[in-house]
Amino acid sequence: MTAHLLGIAIRVALVLATAIVFGIVFLAYLRVRNSKMLLISAGFGLQLFYALLAIPEVFAEALIIDEDLHLLLHLVSLTFILFGILKDSN
Repeated sequence: MTAHLLGIAIRVALVLATAIVFGIVFLAYLRVRNSKMLLISAGFGLQLFYALLAIPEVFAEALIIDEDLHLLLHLVSLTFILFGILKDSN
């Protein structure tokens, strides 16, 4: 029972950390309004979406995300972040 509560606490803490990072990046995008920050913000937004999507699988086994979707979401979000970092800010 303690391990289950610890797993829930860790997952909620990671969602909060992801939300804080997304909030900071999105506020930076709103300040500068360029496509570089838009791509980075979209990547972190997708990470936040995935984190929120993964919370219910702790409570209900029917909502388990398979490994392929897990890898696809991470690949797409990290690609957005990478393109945002590598984009020339002219």
